[in-house]
Amino acid sequence: MASKEKFPKPPKTKKAGQLICLTICGYRRPGMSEEDYRSHMTQVSGPMTKELMVKYGIVRWTMLHNTTETRNLMKQLFDEHMVNLAEFDCFSQVTFRTIEDYKRMRKDPVYRNQVAGDHVNFADTNRSMMTIGWVTDFIEHGKLVEMDNETKKEASALSRIAGPAEGSTKKTLAATVVVGSFLSGCMASLSLMAVPVLLDTATSSPQLLWQWTRMYHYGHQVLPGMSISTFLLYSYVCIRRRRAPSPKPWRLFALAGLVTVSMIPFTLLIMKPTNDELFRLEAATRAMRLGNIPEINVISLQDTKDMVVKWALMHLTRASFPLFGAVMGAWGFFRQSF
Repeated sequence: MASKEKFPKPPKTKKAGQLICLTICGYRRPGMSEEDYRSHMTQVSGPMTKELMVKYGIVRWTMLHNTTETRNLMKQLFDEHMVNLAEFDCFSQVTFRTIEDYKRMRKDPVYRNQVAGDHVNFADTNRSMMTIGWVTDFIEHGKLVEMDNETKKEASALSRIAGPAEGSTKKTLAATVVVGSFLSGCMASLSLMAVPVLLDTATSSPQLLWQWTRMYHYGHQVLPGMSISTFLLYSYVCIRRRRAPSPKPWRLFALAGLVTVSMIPFTLLIMKPTNDELFRLEAATRAMRLGNIPEINVISLQDTKDMVVKWALMHLTRASFPLFGAVMGAWGFFRQSF
């Protein structure tokens, strides 16, 4: 147990008589059943200790037994905020006014000769863990606990600081979802509308290749930048959510950003060979048209159409990345409570 000199200073909002709580996260002795463990603590160890605690001014002592039955109840409470199940068998909490009260109790002969020695009969002392902290009550006996003026001022200040920040994050996320959806729509429109128009109106291979390269040129000027911008916005939201006092599931927004920007590596790894071939053919037919190359094997119009259709299908797949990112972002937007 830490000495009085090393004990942490109370918070600035400490009221006179603010309590301290010792929490012991215990494991039962190997080979002992949950029923026997709970029975020993409540029927043997508890009665042996409770009067001693009252004698030395202990304010409160509670046991919370974490059994298989109660662990199963957690299945009804798990969500994105609550995902890890504690495996301790018991949580014993002792509340007192000063640490000196608890230290005096531990020096009592009854504690030394009876209580301390009983621990090995039910507890795995090598695995058990413990901590100590200041008690701040918000609800007691079903009623709100009134804060003093100093605490109210600090809470109000924190609310003024956190409020605009949360609102800003919410607006940024909404804008990010809109930008991601717009990006996906722009990309999909090329495959679903622009390419069919090119296929219907082109009368020669050089014409179709020229129209495709111009369409690619204008798309390339806008779409990659929008993808990176959307990724950066999702990253901003992710960082803000992770640093929040009560962090929301920031991983969803991180995944939305990564899915959106995945269109760039998809282009480089999957679509680049087709893009390069279409550019090569366009350059070759243009050179022949200008008379710089006297002889060249010209690709047929049908073969060119087949290549453009192949590109359109891959581009439509690429357009799904920002769409999936927008869906995840929207899901996070509507599920989170800012």
